[in-house]
Amino acid sequence: MENRVFAFKVTSISLEYFKQRSFGIIFDVFNSMNSCENELVKDYVCNIGNEEFYESLKYHNNLIYSSILTKNHDLLKDFFIWKYSVYSSRNIDVDCFLQEYGFWKESVLNHLYPSHANEINIIYDYLISNHENFKINASKRKNIFVNSEYQDLFGELLFCLLNSGKNEFYSLVRRNLNKFDNDIFLFTKELIKPLMYKIGQMWQLNEISVAKEHFATSLIDEIINDLIKENFFEDSNNPLVLTSTVGNELHNLGIKIVGKFIESHGFCVKNLSSKISNKELINSIYVLKPKLVVLSVTLPSNVATLQEIVKELKSDLNLFSGKIVIGGQGLFSTEKIVSIEDADFCSRNLEELESFLKNLR
Repeated sequence: MENRVFAFKVTSISLEYFKQRSFGIIFDVFNSMNSCENELVKDYVCNIGNEEFYESLKYHNNLIYSSILTKNHDLLKDFFIWKYSVYSSRNIDVDCFLQEYGFWKESVLNHLYPSHANEINIIYDYLISNHENFKINASKRKNIFVNSEYQDLFGELLFCLLNSGKNEFYSLVRRNLNKFDNDIFLFTKELIKPLMYKIGQMWQLNEISVAKEHFATSLIDEIINDLIKENFFEDSNNPLVLTSTVGNELHNLGIKIVGKFIESHGFCVKNLSSKISNKELINSIYVLKPKLVVLSVTLPSNVATLQEIVKELKSDLNLFSGKIVIGGQGLFSTEKIVSIEDADFCSRNLEELESFLKNLR
């Protein structure tokens, strides 16, 4: 039954209605789950709390919308395998999700015309039929790959992060940069990136608290950002590049590193806040008129937002005539790249970005 996902065909009008009425749909599912007498559902909602539960429903809705809009249904499979893995690790019986899918179907049917609702609800039929597949795949925990040459150093850095060793972490980075020819970008690729993944995975699997996850990520952000700043300066005479995350991203260290990397190749980079709205981002691009815009998504639920921003920028060439590069973990969570129409280039890593920059210059 798993291949059934590729048969999804949701018309643009059904998708638009789904987007317009998403608040009501989510709110109804929230209320239905909270009033449900099923013991598995009650245990699930009680364990995670109403705030996290409501946020998870919003993320779920955004992910469904992104998957339909980009026609990349692997986003669905990856997300639900991840979700089952996370909540199983928190000792929640994921069979409660079968009840949740039923409430989504009911709410969609209540808020959309039957013909439009049926198109959306095929997705929930797919989720129900693949419930056992998700459980099986969720049990196969993925290991974080670290170059064997740096495995010991990785362990030391992780220990410092988890034990509030700010000075020790900073000293470790300083002492070991020479192993990477003092190239902070190479150090970031080989150690900081897998460290971030590891910390995120440990939080997802309930191995560390939210507070410890926040401390670790903010510590990495602070120290790596300081080390990068030491080596670069802005030159306003160079061609302007604008960088930003899109949507409700929680971390922006990755895009900061990308910005400094672009600076090192002779561009003037302006990094916008990760909390900027779509309208503010687009207006800033129109006002600043950069030669290049680099947009990043870490969360797959923000892929739809990225698509909408790129489409608007490319539809009005009188206001923006530059190039658009996209990237971020949210586009590469599966073997297939999530296709974003009208983007000029999709970069997997700094090496690919470097090749693009050389051609651009």
